[in-house]
Amino acid sequence: MKIRKIDKNDRLEILKGDLYAYSRWTNQDLPRSQLTAINPDDVLVAEIDGEIAAALQCFHWQQSVRGILKPMGGIGGVWTYPEYRNQGCVTALMKSAFLEMRMQGICVSMLTPFKASFYESLGYAIANANYEVNIPVAALSTYLTKKSSSQTNLSCDRLPATEVRDILSNFLYESLRSQTLHPHTHAHNHGLAITNFNYDQWWHLHRNKLCVLVKRDHQPVALAIYAIDSSGNLPFSDRHIEISSIFWTDLESRDRLFSFFASHRDQIHSIKMPVPLDANIHTWLRDAGRLQSSMTDPWMVRIVDIVGAVNGLPIDCEPFTFALSDSHCSWNEGIFRISSHRGQLAVKRYGNGDFSNLAIDFRATIAGLSALVYGTQAIDELVHKQLITDIDSNTYELLKNTFVPCVIYNPFKF
Repeated sequence: MKIRKIDKNDRLEILKGDLYAYSRWTNQDLPRSQLTAINPDDVLVAEIDGEIAAALQCFHWQQSVRGILKPMGGIGGVWTYPEYRNQGCVTALMKSAFLEMRMQGICVSMLTPFKASFYESLGYAIANANYEVNIPVAALSTYLTKKSSSQTNLSCDRLPATEVRDILSNFLYESLRSQTLHPHTHAHNHGLAITNFNYDQWWHLHRNKLCVLVKRDHQPVALAIYAIDSSGNLPFSDRHIEISSIFWTDLESRDRLFSFFASHRDQIHSIKMPVPLDANIHTWLRDAGRLQSSMTDPWMVRIVDIVGAVNGLPIDCEPFTFALSDSHCSWNEGIFRISSHRGQLAVKRYGNGDFSNLAIDFRATIAGLSALVYGTQAIDELVHKQLITDIDSNTYELLKNTFVPCVIYNPFKF
């Protein structure tokens, strides 16, 4: 088996594999736009006897981890042709992806699993899903008349979503840095990814979508990307808007977004939108009644480089020392000490002989430590599952108070 990056001439084979794995197969000529949306720098393939047997894409993005942006590798587009399955192709691809992420300074990774137990064996920790809620547009009607004095300074633009790639990235980056993004960045909610799609990728994914952009003093303060289906061939009850991502920085900008969507009341029946698990959306609505909702597939997260992932996290705690095991990333194997300086964590690595067993406060697998840092599971659950072992009561309480559970929220599916 050979693992390699692709070149432009391989893109058609990658597209065929994607179609075989995730879509309805077609033997027709494929649009050039679909080929150009494949970035060779993102794609790794496994070759067997000179044939491409499997592939994955690793997107180089940023992700908010407990309020700090970290370089993140988003794993997607994983497939294997059926005649090559159970030969270790995806495991080999993932190990190569870990090494590539390490070399490029990426310290954390995220994915949606096709099988959670498979990625758990590679060190990923299961996280939560998100909600997708169908809201009758009538439940937003109150926003058509609700006007505050600060809303008079707000403008609202409707644009093709293909034109807002840079606007969205800059908006998210600045809002996350200033901690003004709602409802997704309070103390118990994180995980948002800032994508880095090139223009062809962005156009391919958003060519059928629109964006509503709310500005105050010419600066974006809220936006939503959405698709609308109000075909006259549909009964009114089936006409809807599907919001793929929605963000606001204050309540006035949120109300202006909701007012925009409420203005579609004579055109559509309902709005589908993503919301975090811990959001009480009934406080946003009026007379909504029982809402239809579904859960997305859960996310999984992993630390690729313990030093890069933990350094700088805004946590104040007493020092502790632990032994970490990671069979797929050798640079994470060993003894580490975490301390806090001016409210930020710092990590130092030691040799295995620098500490006796008595000086180590606990032992952890990479999945256990990933879950602890991301807050996807509480410390008692990690100890119960033996992802963290040999821990005394004092260190247990320290970790419980230091790494409080957080809800992952990321509406960008990949």
